[in-house]
Amino acid sequence: MKFHKLLSFLTALLLSTNLLFADAAEGEKLFNANCTACHAINDKVVGPALKDVDKRHTEAWIIKWVKNSQAMVKSGDAEALKIYNEYNQSVMTAFPQFSDAQVKSILAYVKTGGPAKPEETATANVSAQPAGDSFYNDTTFYGLLIISVILLVIVWVLVSIRKVVDQLFIQKLPDAAADIIQHVSWKDNRKSFRYKLFKKHPVVGTLVVMGMFTIVFGLIGFDYGNKKVGVQKGYAPTQPIAYSHELHAGKYKINCQYCHSGADKGKQASIPSASTCMNCHAHVQAKEKYNGSVSPEIQKIYTAVGWDPEKRAYIPDYKKQPIKWIRLHNLPDHAYFNHAQHVKIGKVECQACHGPIETMKVVSQQRSLQMGWCINCHREAKVDVANNKYYEELHKNLKAEGKSITVAQNGGLECAKCHY
Repeated sequence: MKFHKLLSFLTALLLSTNLLFADAAEGEKLFNANCTACHAINDKVVGPALKDVDKRHTEAWIIKWVKNSQAMVKSGDAEALKIYNEYNQSVMTAFPQFSDAQVKSILAYVKTGGPAKPEETATANVSAQPAGDSFYNDTTFYGLLIISVILLVIVWVLVSIRKVVDQLFIQKLPDAAADIIQHVSWKDNRKSFRYKLFKKHPVVGTLVVMGMFTIVFGLIGFDYGNKKVGVQKGYAPTQPIAYSHELHAGKYKINCQYCHSGADKGKQASIPSASTCMNCHAHVQAKEKYNGSVSPEIQKIYTAVGWDPEKRAYIPDYKKQPIKWIRLHNLPDHAYFNHAQHVKIGKVECQACHGPIETMKVVSQQRSLQMGWCINCHREAKVDVANNKYYEELHKNLKAEGKSITVAQNGGLECAKCHY
């Protein structure tokens, strides 16, 4: 009997220890990664709101339900059957891989009520406002203009001071001033380069000065035209919806081609339609971040497609409004680029051209997209000889010889490839 009491005491102690060390922070990560598609803490989504779930069911029951809800339904469990029938016999995804401690961590997070204020989102929206398309904006122009005016004033003051000093020098020391003036005049008139160039040969002097100005400003203009005109590196416009790639592609690991479905099929990667957004956001409303209200950014999608979040249905005879996304990457008309050729055939990762897109709250153009940048990539990128059958005979010979070729060696530098 004493042994059984000791065993019961140790079991209770172990359970209380597990509860004590339930990690709400870890629970938040597990909840966001696995539960948000069907559940919210304060709102009914596909499944019930999870607030006070620990008061409606025992902890042991919740752990069994999360790991395998259908097994409990089939066993005839009254609570399981009630939920199953209330939600139109929708099957909840089983999570047998979760340990008891992980489920308790999720419960610990649910008890916190989730984020109460949209501070994080507000911060993200503030950071989403671009400071300017590039260095060459109105603020920079006015700043440089003010600095130029200040420098001109300083030069004018210094020249005026020099004139006053010269006059005082002549008045106070006329003999010394006469000797200096005579020496300078003689030097200017006899030996100086200025005399020879502008007095003796004024035409040559004028041509030399004009030539120097032409070369200097020509080089500056060429450099500016080559590096700045038509180059939008760093361009990050404010989009109609503050869509975060950091959240969707980074945190939730949504594949790029789920939204940009044309990337491996045609020239354009394609912009996702609002119906693609609604595949998730018919259920995911982020109300827990906005005190029970639908996220204002998600509401913009509902306004575009005519979705009633309360009735969870489309509004009849609603005139849909297109979402006017702003294009970032815009090649000139004479340059041809095909996404499918690079994504499907060349196996080029999205990040190679678009940068670490999965880390961006606000997307900006990461590359210059100039011809030199493309050509350099073609010179360095290797052709997948082992798995690419596009040039079967050429690949066969190269395989036999154990060689590899670059895109440039495979015709990637031919002008007509991009400028047809």
